[in-house]
Amino acid sequence: MPLKEAQAASHRRAALGRLEKTSQWRDRNRSLRGASRQELANHQQAGAAAPPQYGTDAKLAELTAGGGGRETEEQRGKFLVLRLYEALNARDARRAQELLAPDLEWWFHGPPAHQHMMRLLTGADTNAEFTFAPRSVDAFGSTVIAEGGADAGGQLYWVHAWTVGPDGVITQLREYFNTDLTVTRLSAAVATKNASAAVSPSQASSSSSTSTSSATSSPAPTPKWPKCLWQSRRADRARKSLPGLVLAI
Repeated sequence: MPLKEAQAASHRRAALGRLEKTSQWRDRNRSLRGASRQELANHQQAGAAAPPQYGTDAKLAELTAGGGGRETEEQRGKFLVLRLYEALNARDARRAQELLAPDLEWWFHGPPAHQHMMRLLTGADTNAEFTFAPRSVDAFGSTVIAEGGADAGGQLYWVHAWTVGPDGVITQLREYFNTDLTVTRLSAAVATKNASAAVSPSQASSSSSTSTSSATSSPAPTPKWPKCLWQSRRADRARKSLPGLVLAI
């Protein structure tokens, strides 16, 4: 076979191989997402679980036993996040992939030595004893906040802010290690600011002349600050100080 024809045949085989791998990845990702959505829809009929041994097991049993009516967005999000911790602690990579978007966004704040979640998600973890056992899990719309400690001495403290997408997979993680977190909602403050900015100058000048007399007797309206939804609940917060951050959702 001439050299040019052999090279062309080689290029065609390589292109077909790439196409086949792409197709396999898409089919696999579609089946994983389908499995996640199916489990999410049917988990209330799963029956009683085994006796809880870890924090995630106890909270999952609590969620399953407490559902009598229609599930809320917050309940679905908490269930997914607790299932993810269960899979990660069991080092079940396939199960974790079912719950995570392939293009998961990840953001970390804390000592680089404690990027345990990144190592677990990428399969680079070498510390088989490290587990994430959340002490509390709260949800606000599509955002699920979990916090916990990684040792009995209270030297390690973590907070995870997960975002659950509408298709039943986790799309974002914001991780805070040895950091106090405050979660706020900015919608009220933004709405107030937009409403005041929408008043035209002519409206402001006309209303100012008619309200001059009443303005002196009426107190100024109290500004609406962002509403605090959640704060770190460390047991040693009174005696141990950590850097603090605010997450606005």
